[in-house]
Amino acid sequence: MKISVFYIILFFSFLSCSESKEGRKDLLKPDYTIKEGASFTISLKSNPSTGYSWQWVNKKLVNIIDTSKLEYHSLNKGLIGSGGEEIWTFKGLKPGIDSIILKYARSWDTSSIVDTKMIIVKVL
Repeated sequence: MKISVFYIILFFSFLSCSESKEGRKDLLKPDYTIKEGASFTISLKSNPSTGYSWQWVNKKLVNIIDTSKLEYHSLNKGLIGSGGEEIWTFKGLKPGIDSIILKYARSWDTSSIVDTKMIIVKVL
């Protein structure tokens, strides 16, 4: 089920990235609106001790933003194997609107996807 949802999200992201569909981009309501050169940060629950981490699936297709920083913060430093959060910082490169698709999975196991996020970003 989760894999099917991932592919549906991926399909719609391709539609939003298509230059021939410029009219459809106006229909997307952005989660983040930033100016060119500005940054925004998102935090995602994570536990790398299990082998899972967040991966930016459509990075090669997105050209209006890029990651400028990625950090992991443990929520309980005294407890080995406890979870924390990945903190992603994105920077606006040029004006436009696009989507970021992230999956939470083991990088070596394509069937291990347990969560996905789609974030719409508009750069002014």
